[in-house]
Amino acid sequence: MLPGSTPGRGELPILSSNAVLGVGPCPQPRFKPSRGNKIHATSKRSLMQRIQRVLPIDSWGVIEHVTVTPAGGQYRTTNYKYKMVIAEDAVLSRSDLVDDRVFISLANYEEIENGTKKQAFLIDVIGRIHDLGDVQTVQVSGEDRKRVLFRLVDAEGNNLACCLWGTYAEQLEPFSLNGKDQTIICLIRFAKIKEFRGELQITNAFDATRLFLNAMIPEVSNITQRLSNDDLSVALVPKPSGKKDGKRMLYNWNDAEIKTIAEVAEANQVHLTIFPNVIVLLYGYEHLNKNPLMIL
Repeated sequence: MLPGSTPGRGELPILSSNAVLGVGPCPQPRFKPSRGNKIHATSKRSLMQRIQRVLPIDSWGVIEHVTVTPAGGQYRTTNYKYKMVIAEDAVLSRSDLVDDRVFISLANYEEIENGTKKQAFLIDVIGRIHDLGDVQTVQVSGEDRKRVLFRLVDAEGNNLACCLWGTYAEQLEPFSLNGKDQTIICLIRFAKIKEFRGELQITNAFDATRLFLNAMIPEVSNITQRLSNDDLSVALVPKPSGKKDGKRMLYNWNDAEIKTIAEVAEANQVHLTIFPNVIVLLYGYEHLNKNPLMIL
């Protein structure tokens, strides 16, 4: 079926559904044909209840009378250049096809970090959770929301920053409370790539994301086994950012020697003992010699 062609028919599995669009909520069910190629689908909000009732997630369904148009916008589930539009005249029904595949398309960590994976698309990513933080409640736009921070590490030692919100953070709460040293293999489907404080991180795309923790999924069993190995090195390799070290140096101001303005003004030469070390480090000897009163 080509864009602008007569409405056609498709037999597809339902992988996820949610209200997501770049500029505002818009229902977006996601489908994938049996040979494994994804296509993004969209419908009006008024049709979503009907679609979710007839075609629940992880089921196969038949959709008749659909059209195809060029795809665009943010948070697309596939880089396929067309999308499926389900209108009021679409005919939806269950399918008797049996196929347990979930059609995972894992993103490469290096492609995420170097920008090959564009932020306009949602991705699938898997890794071993490292440095799991506490589930915290934070204020966002005046509302309390739960958040958890951690890093995902792949079998090669590459790592990604992750931030999950809401119900996704709640799924990790038992692990955070009962001991963070346990092995947690995390698969995040339809995840969003976002830049935060100069670093790319993985986060949930509203409620469209699907989170699997220590799940037995045949399609990723080999990767799961490698990540579960107790001998796996999860040491994080520091990434050069080209930025100056942002660590703050702490000083005890009670240890600083106190000098009066008169003592400074009478001095012909400013010496190290005149100022506390923190002032010398901030301004430098040459500047202090020329401008002993300017900083007081």
